[in-house]
Amino acid sequence: MTITNYFTEVSDMLQAISHEQLERIFVILEQAYRRNKRILIMGNGGSAATASHFALDLAKNTIFPNSPRLKAISLTDHVPLITAWSNDTAYEDIFSEQLVSLLEDGDVVMGISTSGNSKNVINAICYAHHAGATTVALLGARGGKLKELVDAYILAPGQNIEQEEDAHMILTHMMTRHMRSFILTGESARARAVATTPKTHLYSR
Repeated sequence: MTITNYFTEVSDMLQAISHEQLERIFVILEQAYRRNKRILIMGNGGSAATASHFALDLAKNTIFPNSPRLKAISLTDHVPLITAWSNDTAYEDIFSEQLVSLLEDGDVVMGISTSGNSKNVINAICYAHHAGATTVALLGARGGKLKELVDAYILAPGQNIEQEEDAHMILTHMMTRHMRSFILTGESARARAVATTPKTHLYSR
């Protein structure tokens, strides 16, 4: 693959990403902030790094004087706890067991998975539903099982996993910038979307 081909494919992928799916996630993040709820983020491998990076950006890059702080937590960063759950029970439990201790009604749980089939993310999303959380996923081209389990998702229709991970990082940066603007100005994505999109399509899954 040449440099030009890769860049062209990434550009085509970004053009194909659903604005409606992204705007729906914007609104979910806004609601969590308004209600003083937390955003808990998880993923495996490269998606674990994205989860950690996104939690950092949300928590630090949205701070303004006299405004409440956005609460974001990465479930991928507590290595001793992750290895303890992996060793003592199963790797599939590393995120769901953290949620048992941390999750409160109304929190947002976000899974990042290019396959959409990561068992530990699926288990955590199922627990989050049971506990009254809102669930979101950043997925690859096909969406996998997670597409059918979450309240909102966005697909990254790349040609390969590297491009899907590229898109996820771009999307998390867009979400951070949106939340920074929302906290500063109070302008909601819902207001912008309703002005340009029929209501019947705005929140379709």
